Amino acid sequence: MIIANDVAFVARDFGIDAALLQAVVNAEGNIIKAVQCSVPSVTTREQALRITARSAVHAMSDWIKSGGEERQDAFITFWAARWAPIGAQNDPASLNANWATNVDRLWTPIPTDPKV
Repeated sequence: MIIANDVAFVARDFGIDAALLQAVVNAEGNIIKAVQCSVPSVTTREQALRITARSAVHAMSDWIKSGGEERQDAFITFWAARWAPIGAQNDPASLNANWATNVDRLWTPIPTDPKV
């Protein structure tokens, strides 16, 4: 699958996999019309791509939260290895050793209001 330049740019901006965004674009056929089903004011491909990318990010977050404590803990462990790796050179006081535990303890997904 060829990743379109605008898709790659938007994916990079949102931090999602460009191949995922391109797959959605290809599956929809006309991404503008597809997005207009939910957001009628969309008139440009860039707007449609940004809304689609934002939707993907929200879906990933919702998927993590919907998996309960086990999925959330697995995500925090995965992210900690990237964000605050134990033994990192820029962490001489070994603060990263507590990062995952602290985030896990403090993160309580807040229910969202479906009207928002």
